Amino acid sequence: MSLAGKYKALSDSELIAAVKDGDERAFDALFLRWYPQVRKFLMILVKNKALAEDLAQTVFMKVWLYRDRLDPAKSLKNYLLVLSKNGALDVFKSKRLLLADTKEAPVEQEGGDRTEYRTEFAESYSRILRAVEEMPGQRKQVFKMSRFQSMPNDRIAAELGLSVRTVEKHIQLALRDIRKFLS
Repeated sequence: MSLAGKYKALSDSELIAAVKDGDERAFDALFLRWYPQVRKFLMILVKNKALAEDLAQTVFMKVWLYRDRLDPAKSLKNYLLVLSKNGALDVFKSKRLLLADTKEAPVEQEGGDRTEYRTEFAESYSRILRAVEEMPGQRKQVFKMSRFQSMPNDRIAAELGLSVRTVEKHIQLALRDIRKFLS
């Protein structure tokens, strides 16, 4: 059995245990297994493809960043859906707060934990953007087209004169670069 096949054959609990130990290949397998469902769920919530994809990426970024908190005994599906729902709620709350008149009472009182979370998120997002800017030219271009412009891999391949497999490899390497940059 190939290495990739080995990870595909693992249960969610086994993948979580490996991710918790810092295994990047296990994280890639977990990402490939669950990203479509998370994105679909978020699409139902936010009704915007680009936003749903951004939020899905954020969910998996959090899984990697906070992997030491993962519990192989608990349901991965529930964990991912809760992270997704909370991310969508944060978007709705921030839009509502932006629309509120600043002279009126705040729509919601922010607790210290929420403010700390937002600060951590902003710092992580800033580091991700720096990581993207430090990527080699074509990898950076492919990643930006995929994640920032929400272009499908086949369209990226056609526009850049690459094979779809090459585009997929660039995205995989870009995600690896980001994980290394964040750790």
